[in-house]
Amino acid sequence: MMKRFLTALEFLTIIRVPGDRGVGDEDLGGSMALFPLVGLLIGLILAGGRYVLGIALPSSLADILVIALLVIVTGCLHLDGFADTIDGLAGGGDREKTLAIMKDSRIGSFAVVGLILILILKVAALMGVPEEIKSRALIAAPVLGRWSTVQLAAWFDYARAGYGTGRAFTRGAGRRGAVISTLIAAVIVAGTFGIRGLVMLLVIAVLTALFGLFFKRRIGGVTGDIMGAACEVSETALLILVCALFV
Repeated sequence: MMKRFLTALEFLTIIRVPGDRGVGDEDLGGSMALFPLVGLLIGLILAGGRYVLGIALPSSLADILVIALLVIVTGCLHLDGFADTIDGLAGGGDREKTLAIMKDSRIGSFAVVGLILILILKVAALMGVPEEIKSRALIAAPVLGRWSTVQLAAWFDYARAGYGTGRAFTRGAGRRGAVISTLIAAVIVAGTFGIRGLVMLLVIAVLTALFGLFFKRRIGGVTGDIMGAACEVSETALLILVCALFV
């Protein structure tokens, strides 16, 4: 359990733990069940950072900086997937061309615009969250964002023919991982927002399912980039949802 948590932690963040654990594809895929716990740790870092920043700085500036902290702590992992996914959708025609564009490490103008827009949306949504529940929102968003990637890996096929990191996840997550991650996420969001937290989980579940079904129809399944994009979209949607439910 601890090995898989540390595997998830090192994959999802820039945090590195000393020691050689000999991580294989099975460990990588199996670690997905614990992704919401890593999301909780990320959320606690953000909430703590926001509290400290809020003491010394205006609220709006603190919100901007805490979103920057999220980008730093996660090493732009999911933003990179989001950018590649946007490029694939914008420039791709058939399945093969879309996948080829998504695999290209270069990003195009659509990806740049997409990154700018989603970061603006995150900042604007966080600014709209009432001050007294900002910390709770910052905890819930990373949890449900990472939970959404587990569901895509567990319930949808890997779209590429060859090997990719996403294949290790889709093969290793499994239904059991999906259930475990859901239980963990449900406990966290219910403890954070009560019954409205479970409503948030349900909304993100529907959004994630639609996301997966769209790409199943478009390219036959999901990839690591698409999982990253789902995380970014789910985080942003959660912050917007908090505004809708509490403002």
